[in-house]
Amino acid sequence: MIVLPIAYFGNLEYFWYFVKHNKVTIDIAETYIKQSFRNRSEIYGANGKLNISIPVVRPYGAKSKTNQIKFSEAEDWKKSHWKSIESAYRRTPFYEFYIDQINDLFFKEYATLAELNLALTQHLITKLGIDCEIDIITQSPPVIENDLRHNLSPKKESQFKSAEYIQTFSDRNPFLKNLSVLDILFNEGPNSICILEASYLV
Repeated sequence: MIVLPIAYFGNLEYFWYFVKHNKVTIDIAETYIKQSFRNRSEIYGANGKLNISIPVVRPYGAKSKTNQIKFSEAEDWKKSHWKSIESAYRRTPFYEFYIDQINDLFFKEYATLAELNLALTQHLITKLGIDCEIDIITQSPPVIENDLRHNLSPKKESQFKSAEYIQTFSDRNPFLKNLSVLDILFNEGPNSICILEASYLV
């Protein structure tokens, strides 16, 4: 069994695990970890890597579980994030083929961060053409061999390697690795899964 956390527009490595395994478990009952990919995503902005982060509320402080995390209403983060995504990718080859359905999902009302992330993840898995069974668990398992809940972190150097592909601003900036899967989907479309299948961990 491989165990993943939830992810907000997860990166290439995150979706690579769905490609490489017939079944993946996503834990939504773990104790929530701040400053992680659970509420943060990295996209390719005009000036390079751009972090977009969802402001959240932990109702029980440090003891809050992931499926209890709600959205902060202090700012209109959805509008801001969508503007950043549009600015980053509206000129990509496959943007128009995927953006409307993602828009519809993104702007639906969700009670929790987990609900939003799972809806987006399951949709992106389908659009990428990945055949993987997802098991959502609401009771955290103990740490096991293939437990990646703490490994996939913006604070840790990833050992994931993917083939380079044409990115939006590659004419002015170097290739940025392991961005949100949106980056490869909008740039490569149906070829995205081929790049993921050819990727590996060093």
